[in-house]
Amino acid sequence: MVHAVSDPSSSARRLSEPDPSHTLEERVVHWYFKQLDKNSNGDIGKKEMKPFKRFLRKKSKPRKCVKKFVEYCDVNNDKSISVQELMGCLGVTREEGKTD
Repeated sequence: MVHAVSDPSSSARRLSEPDPSHTLEERVVHWYFKQLDKNSNGDIGKKEMKPFKRFLRKKSKPRKCVKKFVEYCDVNNDKSISVQELMGCLGVTREEGKTD
């Protein structure tokens, strides 16, 4: 069943309005991050990372690079990925002239 964004029965998983100052790439990363962050604690833990790893394994050659990719993303070695770490790992950066 598909819920509209304004549907009150869709509870905490409702999508918020995108930040107009974000680039399209930043919006996509934020959206995907929210999809992976099932417990909404602000980071993607090992269990939450499984769908992303599965996707990467399908798309990456050689497949063993996926493990290193996720380890590379975890800059502070806390065994979870923040939205900033994911953006940096995917090469999503602010365009010149834009401010934080």
